[in-house]
Amino acid sequence: MAGLAAGNIAANRDMSRRHTLRRRMKTLGEISGILDSMRTLALIESRRLMRSVECQYHLETALRTTAEELLGCHPALLPEAEPAKTAWLVLGSERGFCGDFNARLRAALEPRRAPQAPLIVVGSRIGAELAALDIPVYRNLPGPMTADETGERLPALIDAINQLIGDRGPLRVVALHHADDAETILETRIMPPFGNPSAPPSRPYPPFLYQTPAAVFGHLVEHYLFALLHWLLDRSLLSEHQYRIRHLDGATHCIDDTLEALRSGNHRLRQEEITEELQVILLGAEALDPV
Repeated sequence: MAGLAAGNIAANRDMSRRHTLRRRMKTLGEISGILDSMRTLALIESRRLMRSVECQYHLETALRTTAEELLGCHPALLPEAEPAKTAWLVLGSERGFCGDFNARLRAALEPRRAPQAPLIVVGSRIGAELAALDIPVYRNLPGPMTADETGERLPALIDAINQLIGDRGPLRVVALHHADDAETILETRIMPPFGNPSAPPSRPYPPFLYQTPAAVFGHLVEHYLFALLHWLLDRSLLSEHQYRIRHLDGATHCIDDTLEALRSGNHRLRQEEITEELQVILLGAEALDPV
């Protein structure tokens, strides 16, 4: 009878362990489903952003070409000297699950930024990380999470840049952001919006204008900055989703490996449970045999 009782205790213990494994496998399966849904959403947003990035790039290129043509004929519109100080616009992430997206930006910013250089940050996540490192930020703005939100974030970003220049005087504003390949960190000059024309004007005569060259140049700058910042936000968000897809793929593979190990453990426990049940049956049969 003592052997029978010991067999029952062992069987109950193995059954409890199997129930624990099953609960964990169920939880991991649900988490895997959530990660798959997040990956699908990121893929959908990536495809939408690719189209928007291409459109904004063509618009920015057309405006730049027009401005260079105007500046080639009216070079007096250019500032007399390049601003001596540089301000940085860092385009980070608004959400998590994007691996080292923000860490790479922080590592790239550190050797580039002067100690007192003003800093505008887009993205709550990277803003919180910089604040934890006691890095002063002039303005921390929420970043877009979808392609539809990019246009909603632009006015606040433009106001922040204008206010910064109004407070600190002429500045060279440079954006630090991820490239389309989600591997390279790029610098994109924002202010002043145009440098010296890279080539002489293609037409022998200046363009005929209905407004003064300064007024036309002002309109070009306004539209160009809007298109450029829109392109930068979309491009950064596209890279963020690419990082998120890779990070979710890695997490899913890790869960799959864990589930496979749990299934193997569950099968092993089941085999041990069957063996112990057989032993209990045999011990019970022996106990019932007449002496």
